[in-house]
Amino acid sequence: MAIRDTTLRYGGVSQVLHWGTAVLIAAAWTLGTIMEDLPRGDARAAGLDLHATFGLMVVAAVLGRLLWRVANPVPDLGTGLLARAAKAMHQALHAAMLAVPLSGLAAQWGRGRSVSALSGSIVLAPPFALPGGRAWGEVHEVAANLLVVLVGLHVAAALFHHLVLRDGTLRRMLPGQDARTVA
Repeated sequence: MAIRDTTLRYGGVSQVLHWGTAVLIAAAWTLGTIMEDLPRGDARAAGLDLHATFGLMVVAAVLGRLLWRVANPVPDLGTGLLARAAKAMHQALHAAMLAVPLSGLAAQWGRGRSVSALSGSIVLAPPFALPGGRAWGEVHEVAANLLVVLVGLHVAAALFHHLVLRDGTLRRMLPGQDARTVA
């Protein structure tokens, strides 16, 4: 498998960043939805730390993806309405993938709390008094749910390309696929 993207398919780096980010988002969202059910104390603190760790890893992965894209443009998406929709979807996904963890930081900082990650190895104290308090928590929750909707639409579009259009779009992001069988 090629490391770099080609005109036909995504390379290994793009695939690892794509699927790794997907796993991190799934883990962060799942943990975020059950966090309120964790008993107060050490269990909830550990859950919040792990949730923050996943969130910071998502930010790092998204920034890595964006930097990789600058140095290594994506395969040709074509022209027309579907190509414009794909570009818009990717922009919306990237924006949401940054908005969710950043609003999570703001939610904690708006309450005057530090954010602990990597089992306390990283502690991010509020850099300044952040107005908004609990409102940032609502922003975080809405943004997280919007991200889930966008991911669902992204998956539906990939399946539509694969099952209906049969144009090889999904196979371009799957590991182990031969580039000659993509189109």
